[in-house]
Amino acid sequence: MWRRLVWPEGEVFAFNTWHNKSSEWGTQSWHWYCTSALPRALHGGFPLAALGAIWDRRARPLLAVGLAFVGLYSFLPHKEARFLFPALPLFTACAAVALQRILHNAWHAKHGWRLAAAGTLGIFLAGAGVTALTTAVSRANYPGGVAIRRLHELGGGSKGAGAHPTRVHVGTLAAMTGVSRFTELPGGAWMYSKEEGLPPKALAGRGYDYLLTDQAVVEGCVAVESVLGYDHLELARPLLLTRLPLRIALAAKVWIQKCTAL
Repeated sequence: MWRRLVWPEGEVFAFNTWHNKSSEWGTQSWHWYCTSALPRALHGGFPLAALGAIWDRRARPLLAVGLAFVGLYSFLPHKEARFLFPALPLFTACAAVALQRILHNAWHAKHGWRLAAAGTLGIFLAGAGVTALTTAVSRANYPGGVAIRRLHELGGGSKGAGAHPTRVHVGTLAAMTGVSRFTELPGGAWMYSKEEGLPPKALAGRGYDYLLTDQAVVEGCVAVESVLGYDHLELARPLLLTRLPLRIALAAKVWIQKCTAL
């Protein structure tokens, strides 16, 4: 297909670093990893990692390697939290050193350490709550995956030998929120495209049968169904002790559009 020898990992590395084309998918400020991604990934372990390196010099090389990794990736304009996954165990190990020191001293009833242990427990309980909340949000964060499943359930794939396959265009939002090669149906009854650089109204004239798009109205198409996804958090009203005070608000994110003007 490429008509040349291809090293996939090398192609990805060159695309993201040498050519710096990953910025086409969005950019973040240089400090985003330290001020947003790491605190969200580590919760209470983020400040404990620094304490672990301060209290035990054996943890300092681990923290230094982790910070160097984050620092190098910070030079790239396009940033994602998943890029830091290889470094997270290093920060976690440093945090474990600090936690061990706090619990050891608290167990031996040293002055002030029991209060530190109680504060650390509170931090971890808060982190568990945040994890539970973000997990619930994540369940509603893949409208693209739900949309392609619903499209397959609605039918429309070609039937029988010689029938023309149903052509589907996958928009950017749908592709970023769940549509992948794993969600495609094999057998040739469906054809999927992620053609880029075209306005929504132009897609109706490209021979597609369906669009998975973030546009509620597309000229030459009829909306068959909309799929809800995460929109924001809001206070549940009225406030009751029998339920959580926060509610996940959903909104239409991806539309299944059937093209009528081919």
